[in-house]
Amino acid sequence: MARAGTLEVDVEIKSPADKFWENIRNSTTLFPKAFPDQYKSIEVLQGDGKAPGSIRLFTYAEG
Repeated sequence: MARAGTLEVDVEIKSPADKFWENIRNSTTLFPKAFPDQYKSIEVLQGDGKAPGSIRLFTYAEG
């Protein structure tokens, strides 16, 4: 059964902003490799996947 909704979280990060943002920008390839139990795939639907306005489809692993 599919679900739709909004998730909003505030997190304090103890890392330089540019290093953190680079990991988020590279999450399309990084997250499925680093967290295979959580992310099945991340597809770029529009844009380059890194620039503002890019649209990505996150497919989470079952479990």
